[in-house]
Amino acid sequence: MLSKFLQIVALTACLTPAWSKPTSELSFIRQPSTVSIVGPGTVLSVHILDLPFIKPRYMVKYKTDRGELIEVSTAGNDVFVLEGMHGILTYSTHPEKILSFRVVEQEFTK
Repeated sequence: MLSKFLQIVALTACLTPAWSKPTSELSFIRQPSTVSIVGPGTVLSVHILDLPFIKPRYMVKYKTDRGELIEVSTAGNDVFVLEGMHGILTYSTHPEKILSFRVVEQEFTK
């Protein structure tokens, strides 16, 4: 009985709001540490990883015109690339996400 009481007291002490102060400022804005621009190239596939308790993550496979294969994982519902799109992909490696995708005209050589 005493151990249950001590656990409840410890939990209540951890949840005390007196240790924090309300603010509307953003104290830490997470910026990408490395940004890569790749392309032009073609989106090969877009797959969704939808697990409980986390935001959906999209796995995008992208192949540059030079033959490099890149796989980017990006979170959220704002994925704006479709399989077969041709363009220039900009992504960050920390946090890993697609920053932009710019569609470009694909020139076919004969």
